[in-house]
Amino acid sequence: MAMVEMGTQNSIRLTPGQIATLVCQLEVSAAKPGNVHRSADFEDATLIDFLNSGVALGHAIDASLEPTHTVSIGQMILSSVEATTWVTNTNTNLGIILLLCPLAYLHGRGKSLDAKSLSQLFGALTPEDAEDVYAAIAKSGAGGLDVRTTDESARPDYDVRVEGSAPRDLLIAMEIAADRDMIARQYCTGFKDVFDFVLPAIEQGFERFQLLSSAIIFAHVKTMAQFPDSLIARKLGQQTAIQSAGYAQRAIDQFEQCAEDFTPFWASVSDLDFWLRSDHHRRNPGTTADLISAALYVGVASGRLKPPFR
Repeated sequence: MAMVEMGTQNSIRLTPGQIATLVCQLEVSAAKPGNVHRSADFEDATLIDFLNSGVALGHAIDASLEPTHTVSIGQMILSSVEATTWVTNTNTNLGIILLLCPLAYLHGRGKSLDAKSLSQLFGALTPEDAEDVYAAIAKSGAGGLDVRTTDESARPDYDVRVEGSAPRDLLIAMEIAADRDMIARQYCTGFKDVFDFVLPAIEQGFERFQLLSSAIIFAHVKTMAQFPDSLIARKLGQQTAIQSAGYAQRAIDQFEQCAEDFTPFWASVSDLDFWLRSDHHRRNPGTTADLISAALYVGVASGRLKPPFR
């Protein structure tokens, strides 16, 4: 199993599952606008739920990578959801699981984390993988891959809520959902947005703020501005998602005008946070947070992000 050395005096090495737990903790602890973090809970999901979910995910990943038995990527995803449902009764991390498991699967086998490796992995998915992923999505209680069409002969209905609806090729369903779901889009592009936009945004934020927590917040806002959050769109419609992106862009505009004093940027982030929370938490930019987690995993596993992490 591939491990990453953190470069400490004790030469601590982290397994893929431990990295997954670490990045889940980093992501949820940062005070990202509109999300659960160390200073804000939702009525039905708390910081503890997310922290516990990160531990469960890490354990499931490492158990799936044990050399004594062969586990497919679909089985890893399903076991990760099952582990999460054991520690919490709400959907905290389906998107994170769908993104981190392919990365950990490659990393645990010593493969490079890049678009080519991921595209090869997704291209080799089996019908059993598709069934396991659909079972995982259904078990999590979340939607997202349901397809509705008035012309049943033109395109099948891959609704995760319907038993036996999984396609033989998972990428077919992902391609259908890609224009309205950023996680599905990553499967179709080899995580292009994670590699080309989200991780560089974290690095840009760290260069300016010298704190990873601030860099995560910056990258979250910048990603929201670039990609209207697809969870918001799914719950409230594309227009609301576009509106949220507009508020995020205002904060980025303030950032770009700052030289030394970033007070206007943080004030705009605060305004964005207030607006996102004004409709209970239905405007929660959860997909953006999932993308941040994936970028953090790549950054830590590749050594582009180095400890101490704070």
